Amino acid sequence: MSGTSTARKWKTSPRRVWLLAFAAFGLLAAAWSLAMPADGTTDERQHLERAYGAVTGHLLAPRSVDPLVHRPGAAFAVPKSLLPPNALCVYFPNYRQDRSWVAKPASCQHPAPATRAKVRVVSWVGRYNPLYYLAVGSPLRFFPDMTGIVLSRLLAALLSAAFCATAAVVAVRSRRPLLLAAMLTVLTPTTIALSSTVNPNGVEITAALLLWVCLVDVVRPAYGGRSFAQPVLLALAGVSGAVVLTVRAMGPFWFALAVGGALAIAERSRIRELCRWRAARLVAAVWAVTGLLAVAWNVVSGNDQVTHTLIAVHPADHRISTLLRVIAVDRVGGWFTEAFALDVQAPWVPMLWAALSAAALIPLAMMRTRRVVVTALVVAAVSLGVTVLLEIKFLGTLGWSQYGRYFLPGLAGTAVLLAADPATHLPSALQRRVPRLFALGAAACQLWVLMVEMTRVQGGPTAPVNPFAGSWHPAVGSPTVLAVAGLGAAALVALVWTATAAETEPEPPALRTLAAGTPYHVSAPQVVAGAANP
Repeated sequence: MSGTSTARKWKTSPRRVWLLAFAAFGLLAAAWSLAMPADGTTDERQHLERAYGAVTGHLLAPRSVDPLVHRPGAAFAVPKSLLPPNALCVYFPNYRQDRSWVAKPASCQHPAPATRAKVRVVSWVGRYNPLYYLAVGSPLRFFPDMTGIVLSRLLAALLSAAFCATAAVVAVRSRRPLLLAAMLTVLTPTTIALSSTVNPNGVEITAALLLWVCLVDVVRPAYGGRSFAQPVLLALAGVSGAVVLTVRAMGPFWFALAVGGALAIAERSRIRELCRWRAARLVAAVWAVTGLLAVAWNVVSGNDQVTHTLIAVHPADHRISTLLRVIAVDRVGGWFTEAFALDVQAPWVPMLWAALSAAALIPLAMMRTRRVVVTALVVAAVSLGVTVLLEIKFLGTLGWSQYGRYFLPGLAGTAVLLAADPATHLPSALQRRVPRLFALGAAACQLWVLMVEMTRVQGGPTAPVNPFAGSWHPAVGSPTVLAVAGLGAAALVALVWTATAAETEPEPPALRTLAAGTPYHVSAPQVVAGAANP
């Protein structure tokens, strides 16, 4: 083997690609973990209290009502050192919400008491499935303070980064850099921020992304079967599917959407082969048991029961047409903005991200078969539609309760479906430049949103963007946080450059046939080297 061939093989080895991707997403999320104060991100206080309760044995705590918005949850006894007594002042300085929402810098928080004496709290996520909280909350048992919070955040960040890195390996090793670019459309700054905090929403999004990538390659082996054996993809789908099923109450819905979307683009003969394949039946059985247990937990715990809160909305006109018009005018735009940049004012980021997404996905959509495009659009419509339905359903109890981050597990499917097939009809230069352009834009957006958020918690929402100024700073210092984020952004760019620099192999005739729209059939024994016969 020549020196050039050896270098190229090393450059695209799965281990190196995985480490690059893990470093990219892990460092970006770690920067957020270090940068935020206690309760610095969405609903973190509630999840921290749930995590502490779970790791100390209170898996099903007594029911109670949250005093802030009168929302049902569960009561826990947590150390006073866990959170500042007025942690919510970063968002809600007046606890009774009798005045307008006014955010303050994190310097408004009083120091958490040093004592580990217990205080009773009520978390409205107190009866969520405990598995996620057991996975990331163990540091809180030994360090019930800001140290434990940061360590738990880092565990959550590493978990999400592992899912992202594994999906990236599947894309890169199968010579599909445009699939990697499509995955970045879902790994928005919001996804990274959620992955950096004690909040199951981030892991739900990243696990759903990996689930979609694996399922599509399993049902259409010509898409990505060249680089990964089908048993490996099935095992990865089994793990990611089990995570999606359990981390949040909506998990079974997103799981069903992923399985249904994958089956919709599969040939009937392939579905019959999978049904005869022992490994596929085993994974399906694991999913069935996991799903039943997840649904049973939601029923037993009462997560499916919602009572009236103090922020319920009761419009005078209850007609569905009126509510739909209000949601379309006042809510949908905010959903998509929040899906890109969470709760910070960074108006150019959603526009740039949308432009990059269009540049990556629209050319791919024009090359796909009608069935794939229709399936991708249906997945997107269902993802948005269920969010609208839940908004209307809970308007009179929870108020305006839905957010853009909730439908990202579904939109992951649209991106993967459009990008999973090798883009053989696109010029090689375009296949290199689009992912690289996306990587540069994504790195810039990730860093900018983090700097805007750091400015908000350090200097307040009206302060000019300056992540080094303000009355509050992270314990490790703002320069350290930005250095970690910079390394993550550099690793992201390096990952995409590695993917696009890989030597392009000549496409087998079957792949060219599939790209042209002709059905292509591969039997399980042909695809699965060494697998047991169905």
